[in-house]
Amino acid sequence: MTPISRTQPRPPRILYVCTGNATRSVIAASLTRRERPEWTVTSAGTFAIPGLPSSVRTLAALDAVNTSAPGHRSTTLNSELCDQADVVVAFERDHVQFIRRMFPAAAARTITLPRLVFYAQAQPAQTPWALPESLGDEPLATWDEIDDPAGGDIDTFVACAQAIEKSLLPILPILQHLHSSQLGQDRA
Repeated sequence: MTPISRTQPRPPRILYVCTGNATRSVIAASLTRRERPEWTVTSAGTFAIPGLPSSVRTLAALDAVNTSAPGHRSTTLNSELCDQADVVVAFERDHVQFIRRMFPAAAARTITLPRLVFYAQAQPAQTPWALPESLGDEPLATWDEIDDPAGGDIDTFVACAQAIEKSLLPILPILQHLHSSQLGQDRA
């Protein structure tokens, strides 16, 4: 792939997806907005009950990583959200499988956070790069997950938030250089 030259690349549009849009996707979206306020960041859940506010445990987890999600209300994943995203970042293999089945047009742009970290960290700094073309067909592995803290105590939620922050923050500068062909120009 030949990168399209631009003096000011458009920031990526990121969609974070977990099960209920209650914790993991909320934390990742909030951290990304904090670090990259110019980016378009959304979150949703594969089986979210629309309109629910964040739980006390999620609020404590957000606070533990020095961020917040004011006014957050859970949103159910839909085709419009998938279509608008350059990258769909999930937290479990089940989320990726759900998207592959329900929203196949987004399959090639859907990846778990641990796998995204794996690919992004292999990229040279300041270099345009692309997600693998076979991403929509790649087999998923057990290391491809960040566990759902649901049912756990506040410490479990805080540990989840810290794990997301540790994984996500180092790769945000690299995501800025995602190849321009994957930044919505062919879907917008």
